Amino acid sequence: MSLVFNLMRRYPASVGLGAAIAIAFVVRLAAMIVAPQPVVSDAVAYLAMAGAAAQGLPMRDNFGQAAFYSPGYPLALIMPFRVLGSEAAVALLVNLVLALVSTTLVHRIALRISGKPLAAFLAALAYAVWIPAVIGTGIVQKENLSTPLLLGFALLLLRLRDAPQSRKAAASAGLVYGAGLLAGASSMLLALPFLWVARRHLVRTGLVFAAAVVACLGPWLLHTNSIVGAPVLTTNSGFNLYLGNNPAATGSFVSVADTPAGADWEAMRKALGERGASAALGDQARAYILANPGQTIALGAKKLALFWMPNVPDAADFAADPKIAAARWVDVAQHVLIVLGALAAAVLFWKRSPGVPVVVAIVVAFWVIHAVTYIIVRYRDPAMPLLIVLAAMAVTHMIEHLRGRRGAV
Repeated sequence: MSLVFNLMRRYPASVGLGAAIAIAFVVRLAAMIVAPQPVVSDAVAYLAMAGAAAQGLPMRDNFGQAAFYSPGYPLALIMPFRVLGSEAAVALLVNLVLALVSTTLVHRIALRISGKPLAAFLAALAYAVWIPAVIGTGIVQKENLSTPLLLGFALLLLRLRDAPQSRKAAASAGLVYGAGLLAGASSMLLALPFLWVARRHLVRTGLVFAAAVVACLGPWLLHTNSIVGAPVLTTNSGFNLYLGNNPAATGSFVSVADTPAGADWEAMRKALGERGASAALGDQARAYILANPGQTIALGAKKLALFWMPNVPDAADFAADPKIAAARWVDVAQHVLIVLGALAAAVLFWKRSPGVPVVVAIVVAFWVIHAVTYIIVRYRDPAMPLLIVLAAMAVTHMIEHLRGRRGAV
């Protein structure tokens, strides 16, 4: 570690970034080769959506739905599919590029809020070998896009904090926020950290931000209005609300087939269409919430706790894929260290580093919205790099403290 510390002092931050990018590339490519992931569930839908659009056809998933899944990730795949073909391997290539972008953003965020090349290098290196991101790069899933968008939004808010009247930063943040909403509704509450950061110049920057959001979302909303009869990001909001709020809800994902509405779901889809069926489930969810407020609050608290729980493998995981299950024990250790390190950094640097409260606010805004529906482990993946940044600051502080003590002896 002393060697690393000396290298970070002697050489520019770009050296550390280059090393982290190289490691991220090699580790992810090796994981794709050694432990290839099956194309199942949501991945099939995303490939179908992007493949149809790449051929100039209306975007539809494998169930024939026009707007049930978030469109951001399939939209990002359209051009690569047109050039290289509509294959899962092309999506994985896009994932690899996005992973390198995320590694770069982690480095820049850490350098900006800490001012220390060592912290930036440690953050980028930790993200390069963070197991969920390594495995996730080999899966056709929207988190591969949501992660760099969330990180990009965080970096733009940090810039806006330092230049609060910057219309360029506000416009860029609005565009990235809009793109994040297209990638997944979990980004919805990120507008709150923007309002907080821009509060002193809200009229000047807020209008620019809002205009950029509308410019980003407008084409898709016009499309969904013409296709499904309403300007919606997706048609799954009521569906997801019901999965998280019904008599069979546990806080984690429960298939609609295992809920009271399961027996009627396919008939509802045929009779009401994708938007109408989802809206009907949403009505059932809201009725359940109003009838069971205490249970809803308790379940929401459980979801917020589940969001941060380590992903401990069980016997079924080892039976399905022993290599991935074994890697997840490393993931458990990484997760605990990252969360503890991030908490320590939040306490240590809350007042000493102005960027830390901004990062914490973004993480909290991304986290709390998940109390509304249900938890799948990968849903936290976009926010974890920000915790890695904070943890790297705590580790750097510890290293500098130890070096200072040795120097004083």
